[in-house]
Amino acid sequence: MNFKNCNFIKPDSVTRRPLFFLTLTILPLSMNATPARSQSADCSLVVKPGGASAGYGRCPLDKRCNPSDDEKDCIPEFGPRLKNGHFGPAIRQWGSSRIGGLNKPVAVAENPNARGQFFVLNSGDDSLSIFYCPGVKSASSYKPEHRRDLASCHFMHRPTDIAFGGSPTLGDVPEFEGQEVHNISQTGTFATTGGSCNDYTASAFMGYDFTQRICSDFMGPTLWENNLKTFAIKNNNFFPDNLSRKPFGSHIDMLHQEPFAMGITWEGRQAGYWSWDAGPDSKYGSIVYSNITRSHGYGGHEHTHAFLYRYANTTMSLKPGSNIVPGHMARYDKYLFVANPAKGVINVLDTQSGTEEGDVKPKNEWRDKYAAYTRIEGASFSELSVTGLELISPSGLVISNKRLFVSDSETGKIHAISLDTAGNHTYIGCIQTPAGQIAGLEVDQKTGRIWFVDAAWHTLSVVEPLCPSRDDCVSDSPWGQQCAPDTDENGKTVWQAHLEESNNYDNFQGCARYYFLACPGGDSHKNSKLPVCKAQGGTWRDAKVSWIDGQSTCKCITPELRLSSESSRVAASAWLPLGALPLLALYYR
Repeated sequence: MNFKNCNFIKPDSVTRRPLFFLTLTILPLSMNATPARSQSADCSLVVKPGGASAGYGRCPLDKRCNPSDDEKDCIPEFGPRLKNGHFGPAIRQWGSSRIGGLNKPVAVAENPNARGQFFVLNSGDDSLSIFYCPGVKSASSYKPEHRRDLASCHFMHRPTDIAFGGSPTLGDVPEFEGQEVHNISQTGTFATTGGSCNDYTASAFMGYDFTQRICSDFMGPTLWENNLKTFAIKNNNFFPDNLSRKPFGSHIDMLHQEPFAMGITWEGRQAGYWSWDAGPDSKYGSIVYSNITRSHGYGGHEHTHAFLYRYANTTMSLKPGSNIVPGHMARYDKYLFVANPAKGVINVLDTQSGTEEGDVKPKNEWRDKYAAYTRIEGASFSELSVTGLELISPSGLVISNKRLFVSDSETGKIHAISLDTAGNHTYIGCIQTPAGQIAGLEVDQKTGRIWFVDAAWHTLSVVEPLCPSRDDCVSDSPWGQQCAPDTDENGKTVWQAHLEESNNYDNFQGCARYYFLACPGGDSHKNSKLPVCKAQGGTWRDAKVSWIDGQSTCKCITPELRLSSESSRVAASAWLPLGALPLLALYYR
């Protein structure tokens, strides 16, 4: 079933959409079945004596288009236009809630230091899923990792976007002994944005004022070291019972001036990132350029070494709904493209325009004492106008070889636009995906394929362009060994070794601070036990908290209860294949 027609209408039936999800999880290759064609081959289904097997083939970048092809006839990321006038690549799934622990994924990015490693940001549980060498047969044993920092409910709360970048110009000055980020100039950083206003600490930090407002707005982009030996591992194996004396998690910096931040992209130098938010300061403009000049080491608190520039009259708003619809960003020449899902347009900022006009607001109202928090006035800010481009709710953006790709969360389409530095952009086509809520996009640098995430069906998929013939299909790894996970001296992955050593309950469900601020005994942690678990013979490692509408509920998850919960989940998963096949007939009747 190839969704080759951009006019394909997805079923609106509430009943049929969940049934379609079952077909994706159980029969992922069925969506690659190629209708009869007089030309081109679907490499994803090729079986060759030389070693390729079903599900691992791909079409090399140099085989997808002829040198004489016009861009409107063949887009390397989509493949050739078919005789019916539409682009018809295969859509192949590599990650799901069961494979990689995806939970409302909103963004995907390839690690520039290890091509073939894909970071998927999960808004459903404040986590990252890392996929190693997906689509390579020899790497099928590399299991995806589902990582959640013990402090993610603040530093990666309801995340919306991720971007890789450089290192702070002044390096790293740790606040706690032994927390220096080594070789940060070589590793670089990545930054994430959070679509939250810091509601989890509302009652603890705001007291009676919590009844008037739902949050403290103490949120913004977070900086992490681009190092999988430390992310969600460093400072994740002890209870932070004194936040002034112990480091908190593995983050290395954070800005607190941008609640409800919806997108981020790297400036291309240092630790400079563009982002936009819909917080209280957005009345001064939503787009912000931030240059973090010094990190504070792992788990520090000093978040002042940064220059922030907020662009006036660039105001955007959140798209209403129960699920986050991020608005991602992409940089091309001097232009910054920003997806605006609430308004249904792509905005364009000329980053070389505008002048500094003093502080955004009085310094005593800043959340931290930054080096600068400056208002930029008079910048050129417009809506992208391209003949033929029709958008309802643009979300994901990525640029590849002077082509801008845009995902529309409402329609599931991916649109392609040819960019021109003079602003004379041209619409060149689109493809229809089966996504229920398509979000972030990425184009990997080795194979030139588009990867996308679907927040509705919790999946990671790749667009597989067709090949002129089956003989052109390949199955070798385009990444070599650089995409493999790091291992320790015993041959275990660093993540598996960490889980075995820390032996905690899934990193406190991503928020140890809950216990410190709200749970009984959280602020008087003694002998590695909390009162909530002591009566049942448990320790702080067994504690779990739920946070609903500003109120916390603490309980102890004993080994017996945990085993019972795991057994129930396995039983539920076993039912899925048995019950799904009869349902397929209902969907396709």
